[in-house]
Amino acid sequence: MGDDNMSIKCTVTTDLQTKDKNGYSGIQKHVEHDEKINHTNQDIVFSETQFNQYDKSPKTRAAIDQWNDEHFKDYVEEHDKHQREKGHAERQYGSVKNYLKRKKKATAVLTIGNMEVQSKLMQQFCPKASYQEEKLPDGTTHLVFKLKGQNNQPIPENIAVAKQFYDCFNRALIYATNNNVGWSFKNKPRVNVGDYLHRGRYATNNDEMGISHIHYELATFGMTRGGKKRAAHVTNSLNQALVSLHHAVTGKYCSGRDATKWFRANMDQFALKCLEDELHKTYKVPQNKKILDFERKTKEDKTVQTGLSMEQLKAQHQEIAKHQKTVKSLQDQADNLTNQNNDVQSQVATVTQNLKGIYKATTGHQAVDKDGNDLSPLEMANGITKAAKDSQKDKQQAEQDADAAQEKQTAAENQQKQLDQQLTHQRQQLRTLQNQINDADEQIKQRKLQRIKAAQQEIDQNDLLDNNDQPITVTEANVTQMEQELDSWRQEERDNWKTDKQDYQDELDNLNQEITTARTTKTELSTTNQQLTTQNQQLQNENTTVQNQINDYKNQLVDTIAENAPEHKVDSSLLKPNEKAQAVITNTGRQQHLRQPLKYLMDTVTEVLQKVKTEATKFIDHVVKILIAPNGNQSPKNLQSRELDPSSITASDKPIDHLKEKQLQNDPAVKLKKAILSANSEQLQKVDQQVKQSLKQQVEDDIEY
Repeated sequence: MGDDNMSIKCTVTTDLQTKDKNGYSGIQKHVEHDEKINHTNQDIVFSETQFNQYDKSPKTRAAIDQWNDEHFKDYVEEHDKHQREKGHAERQYGSVKNYLKRKKKATAVLTIGNMEVQSKLMQQFCPKASYQEEKLPDGTTHLVFKLKGQNNQPIPENIAVAKQFYDCFNRALIYATNNNVGWSFKNKPRVNVGDYLHRGRYATNNDEMGISHIHYELATFGMTRGGKKRAAHVTNSLNQALVSLHHAVTGKYCSGRDATKWFRANMDQFALKCLEDELHKTYKVPQNKKILDFERKTKEDKTVQTGLSMEQLKAQHQEIAKHQKTVKSLQDQADNLTNQNNDVQSQVATVTQNLKGIYKATTGHQAVDKDGNDLSPLEMANGITKAAKDSQKDKQQAEQDADAAQEKQTAAENQQKQLDQQLTHQRQQLRTLQNQINDADEQIKQRKLQRIKAAQQEIDQNDLLDNNDQPITVTEANVTQMEQELDSWRQEERDNWKTDKQDYQDELDNLNQEITTARTTKTELSTTNQQLTTQNQQLQNENTTVQNQINDYKNQLVDTIAENAPEHKVDSSLLKPNEKAQAVITNTGRQQHLRQPLKYLMDTVTEVLQKVKTEATKFIDHVVKILIAPNGNQSPKNLQSRELDPSSITASDKPIDHLKEKQLQNDPAVKLKKAILSANSEQLQKVDQQVKQSLKQQVEDDIEY
């Protein structure tokens, strides 16, 4: 690797495909190489599957769905609105996912190099003990990593070497297909490949007998150019996505084929540069040392590998065989018509040959013109007629010459009659055969016109468009292809109908389940409602009881107010407008009090009783003052001795409560009892008079009221 002459010639292939509506999901099992699955690809080396890398995460799937929504949501909503306005609600998409479900999905395969390139790179960068030579069925050899040794035990050193080697390809393939790869400009915004060809799920395959490659999902977006019949609009056509990307980068429009060539040329060279950079970084190769040299594959050079895996080639052959079966059926129909035509032509040839024999027998010459070309049936018939006329003249001359020629003349006449009959019969056969040929040609033509009309009618009725979302016109040249496409479309519609039918059935089952659940809920709610009604009646009864108790309590409170403050009146602000407050002792005043809230009555009773208590306390204090007033003339009588027997004093079993004792000392009743016990007879008599006088005054006040 001392100079550029030592670099390895390497091809790169970008294969873009839009096979069916399944897209990447249809090839996912193929690219993941699960050893438990019976793969049709017999070239998988499962010991090297460990070096593959996959991305099928929910995050990646969600990113693809979001990207599609951003690009097609407005178009789908406008389409559905237009269909509703036309009265074709059944033709609505409903969502971007439903719109794309009916479209073909794109996938791609990027391959760098071939088995020869891989073997040379292994020799250049990997220890010789890490790989071995293996013979292929065609007699050639290539290098493979030696990952297991004796007793089928793994060799960790070689596995590490293989991982380092294959990771160069993994990183190059993943980076080359990244959505952020693109072109930068000075005077306009950057254009990324992912703006039009957005990569989703992917899988790198390092375990096939060939070279490392990557399978990846493509979400596509482009704009049609529009025309007289239809304005420009968005589409997921792969061709239009490539055309739109080419226009965004170059500012020029081109065909889908030219855009594909342009994209592959850019992608292939960029992918090779990515691998070159990874090899330089991984194996510390100086930047001025070139490792790989780009080589463009051509159809003329059959020795250059295409970069496709064996399994891809087999899949292509299976696809071709499927279409060949349909073509064979149509070919058989064409062969039958051709055979019928050949039979007619054979009969024409037989009649022509017979005419040649008659012509030769009649005229004595071959049925050719002066240039040696065969005479037409009409020319031979005219020649035979002329010869017959000449024969008739000879007959007349023979009769004049001699009677001896009579026998010869009779024979000539008989021969002439036979020739005339044969000529008439052959002309009739010729006209019949010509009519049959014309009828067969007309039937073929009419049948083809019917096929064109039927195909065009079905396409128009179902609003079918080509891959570029343009109207389709059926002609004699493409009717067979269109019929094949319609057969595929009908099968896809049947499959979609079966899928939709199952979805609707599942939805119906869910609705039935929801109805059953709703009925159960309704029954439970009815039971709960009955229970709540019963509880409500009970609460109403209890409320009536409580209200009666409240009314009784209010009557008791009003009675207490009337007994202790008969002159009490309700504040005028609590009465009705223009209503005058009356004393509680009157019927009107009592009703005014009963209309007031319970709290008001309780507060009033508390206030009245507090006033009574205050007056009673004052009266008791007055009595106590009289009882404990000092009297110098008399000494207390009937007092017990102050002498105590110390032995009679015992300890109390209850704790001393100073606060309670102080409260008792200030209690009016205790003071009154204490005063009565310590008062003399004169003081008691004075108090008795004072009490009687007070009671008498209260009775008089009540009577006066």
